[in-house]
Amino acid sequence: MRRNSGFTAFELAVSMAIMVVIAALVLPPYLKWLRTQRLNGATTNLMADLEMAKIRAIRENAFVVVKFSQDSYTIFVDNGKPSGTAGDWNPTGEDTIRSRTMPSGVQIDLGALTLANSRTRFNSRGLPDGTTTAETIPLVTAESSKMISLNRLGRVSVQ
Repeated sequence: MRRNSGFTAFELAVSMAIMVVIAALVLPPYLKWLRTQRLNGATTNLMADLEMAKIRAIRENAFVVVKFSQDSYTIFVDNGKPSGTAGDWNPTGEDTIRSRTMPSGVQIDLGALTLANSRTRFNSRGLPDGTTTAETIPLVTAESSKMISLNRLGRVSVQ
């Protein structure tokens, strides 16, 4: 009499095929959910960082610049350390407050960015310097996007 211990090759192949079918059904919605959550997280982080830059400008009584690139942004106090001229937009030698990289798959659409030279700054009163209309900062993924709006009074909102 022979003992049955373990799986046969056929049983193993059938169970593997069932696992592949389940993964094929579950994985696409999960990946879409993951991209959506990354976009939501990046939007929340950018809004909080813009508010923090505004408050820091008031507290420091100086310009605070937010400079955007496609996959990151940098926030720094623009007090004119290297040149002696405050408000020169130059990050070299300045105190960096935050430098954040966007999550994988999320980018800042520089082509649709309404800010001049992909940057903005807050003055010592917490107002966006030189802004006369609402500015938009578009965050995009492969299938969706969100717009962050910065109005001339410094209010940050999601459209």
